[in-house]
Amino acid sequence: MSSRNMIERVVGNVRQENGFDDSAVRKRSIRRVTFDSSNHVSVLFQVYGSVWPHVLPYCLANVLITYGVAYLKKNGIDVTIASNGHTFMSVLVSFLIVARTQITYARFMEARGYLQDTYRSCRDLIHTCSLLTCHDMCDGAKQWRQDIAYRTILLLRITMAALEFQSRSVNAMDFVDGSNKYINTEEESRSESKKRLKDWTHGKRDLSDENFRAPIVLAYNLRSEIMKQRQGGFLDKKRKDTKTYMHVNEELKVLGMVSDYVAAFHGLKKLITTPFPFPLVQMARTFLFFWVFTIPFAIVGDISEPIEAMIINFFITYGFIGLEYVSMELDDPYGDDPNDFDNVGMAQMVFEDIYITIYKTDGTESADTLRSRVWDRCNRINAFQQDLDDDLNSSLKAISASTIANIENV
Repeated sequence: MSSRNMIERVVGNVRQENGFDDSAVRKRSIRRVTFDSSNHVSVLFQVYGSVWPHVLPYCLANVLITYGVAYLKKNGIDVTIASNGHTFMSVLVSFLIVARTQITYARFMEARGYLQDTYRSCRDLIHTCSLLTCHDMCDGAKQWRQDIAYRTILLLRITMAALEFQSRSVNAMDFVDGSNKYINTEEESRSESKKRLKDWTHGKRDLSDENFRAPIVLAYNLRSEIMKQRQGGFLDKKRKDTKTYMHVNEELKVLGMVSDYVAAFHGLKKLITTPFPFPLVQMARTFLFFWVFTIPFAIVGDISEPIEAMIINFFITYGFIGLEYVSMELDDPYGDDPNDFDNVGMAQMVFEDIYITIYKTDGTESADTLRSRVWDRCNRINAFQQDLDDDLNSSLKAISASTIANIENV
């Protein structure tokens, strides 16, 4: 098989008879925001991914208030206020809104940097393991490299599930095999494992805490898989200088890449578990709504023409409330929203790069086997998520039916 055909095969253009079905993942594909910055008309009028659907009701409401104030003034009822105090207040509102937007965008880009570090660490880990042991082509060495690749892919996929917990409410630990959890023996049941973990806790733990523990557990398992070669039976050729399968500096180099991954994950966890300070959000939003919806009472006193006042007020409302909605959009960049990161899609590209690395090192059969193992796990994850969505829809339908029945009985 040519390299081109192999690359096409591992990135998803695989025939159904090979047993690889990408339909489950394609159903979950998300349409992210794209735009041509050089096309002014397209940028101005694109609705998808814009804050217009959220902001437009506020703009129209403020326009109606402006019209009402102008109408009352025209009929001898003057409810306008002096614009001097409103002008001073606009400085504070502008500072709060712009500061919140800048801080939120900085957090957004910091999260994107940590995500890129996780992807880079996974690629570098497999590249390094493959290059350091490519001289050993025995079956044990191929299996060892494949197991490390599988553990790396599983770690990355579970991390993406953990990041999306707030949006999808799916516990990442539910995707982890029993052998990857806290169970040390096959005889030990899951309930016994949970009981032991409960006995070890120092406080009350919720589902979010359990969710962020999953990547840490899998990172330990990946480190264990890397060091398994010391036990023998995997790598066949020992080094002449150290009489070991891998030099200790090589082991430290590989383990350091796992540490880089864990550091990036902790950076992502820090941003998720440390939300934007609530007092600042509350203060900014209080000043914003008070200031925006008192603009009509100030602007009508300075502008006698109602149409002109309504147009100006429309765009002032769009500008200030629109910035607040931009901050709200960037606060949680993990999920299915148009402006969220395509973290799962980028992770799948890492999977494909790992397949190609295994193919170049160990051949087609090893890459196919690895992809089959990964796809079985991904399909189980997607099936589990679909079951949750079906359960949620069923619950909503049951609630709706019960509500309708109660209304009919009244």
